[in-house]
Amino acid sequence: MEEKDNQLPHFDNKEDREIWEDILNNPVKSLTPEKENHFFENLYRKIDTYERKKKLRRLRIYSTVAATIMLAIAGLIGYNATFKPDVYLAKLQNSEIKLADGSVVILAQGGKLTVEKSFPADTRDVFLEGNAVFHVAKSKEHPFIVHGKGYETKVLGTVFKVTQDGKTFNVDLYEGKVMVYQQGRSKEPIVLKPQQTFSNLGIPQVASVTQTVDKKSAPIKDKSAAFTFDKCPISDVVKVIEKTYGITLHYPEDLENAKITLSLPNATAEALIQSLAIQLNLNIKQKNDSIFELEK
Repeated sequence: MEEKDNQLPHFDNKEDREIWEDILNNPVKSLTPEKENHFFENLYRKIDTYERKKKLRRLRIYSTVAATIMLAIAGLIGYNATFKPDVYLAKLQNSEIKLADGSVVILAQGGKLTVEKSFPADTRDVFLEGNAVFHVAKSKEHPFIVHGKGYETKVLGTVFKVTQDGKTFNVDLYEGKVMVYQQGRSKEPIVLKPQQTFSNLGIPQVASVTQTVDKKSAPIKDKSAAFTFDKCPISDVVKVIEKTYGITLHYPEDLENAKITLSLPNATAEALIQSLAIQLNLNIKQKNDSIFELEK
């Protein structure tokens, strides 16, 4: 009897339990119509109650899942609207971008500009990949900073162009004044005036400032340029001099590992070669207008 009790449904009604016991103990015995009706009414009612509870439980689960999804979507939308930076791409052609402070950026084809949601804040920071021309709205209180590959260009209001190609970083200034910083270095910035160009000429240890010229025009040896070399290999120094002034410069092979630290604010080719010769304790021999030699 104890084994059969474990198989009985757990009805609270004592009469229902007695009916089940009657069926199990007397399987061939017929129920009275009254008991049969009462039993099935209770059974259907309990099944209906169970199904209602199951549907309600399922509805609660679905409601919870739906609410969670809606909260996640709302959170994502809120993040994108409040925190996620604005990213501008110039895929197939140049793109004109108007920033919240009134500045205008002409992003060159293939370029990418990232602007934080906080723009404009105490500093107006933008992050550039590729090339762009900036027409910066003037603000003495809020510097405009362009973060490039290894360099930062800081202005208060001006027109300038940033060109990045591999390791080469250039800034052409058309109006106003800008300051160029090399990221990770504590040295003083390079200050540009209108119609000047900053370039590292593809060498991180080099900083040059020259007059902005037409790229098609050939460099001339008597033009002036400002240079800073910071522990730069002599081979790179010579490449910079040759590229800037359109000349050829030879030096002793045993100086291949020499490092040059030199800063000149305004130098012609001859003045720069002279400073280099003094630092290396060498003599200058000029073969013609475009070929120079450093010798012992």
